[in-house]
Formats: sequence, C-alpha cells, structure tokens
Amino acid sequence: MSLLSDVYNKLSHMPTFSKHVARPHTDTSVAVTFRLEADEEQRLAELARQDLRTRSSFVRLLILRGMAAYDKDVKAERA
Repeated sequence: MSLLSDVYNKLSHMPTFSKHVARPHTDTSVAVTFRLEADEEQRLAELARQDLRTRSSFVRLLILRGMAAYDKDVKAERA
C-alpha cells in the first residue's frame, strides 16, 4: 500500500459534518495555482461549504482521492 493510499484512507473516513480544522502551513507545503471554469468553481465552493471545509482543503482532498484512484487504476492495468 502506498503512502498516498494511507492518506486517502484516513481522509475518506473523516466525518464530513463536523467543523474542519485548518492544517497549518508547513515548510514542506507548496502552493499550487490552477484555473477552473466559473461553473466548476461554483460547484467546488458549494461542495466545500456542504463539507464544512475551505475550498483549498476540499481541493486537496479531491486531489488526494484522485491520485489514490489513479494509483489503483495504474496498478490494475499492470496486473
């Protein structure tokens, strides 16, 4: 199991209805900038609000879940 899978498993079991506590910035964190269409950003903001997360925290969760799914797909293709 990869480190990414471990992170994903921990995050996917977090309660989504409790108030999210922001993670502090660390010396190892890196800011990432990207663009979304207006409707995508509106949906993202709404989903983050429903999950009681900041948009940044919600995007991070989506990225971690997406990378874990990608790793799983690649592993299945190689089997």
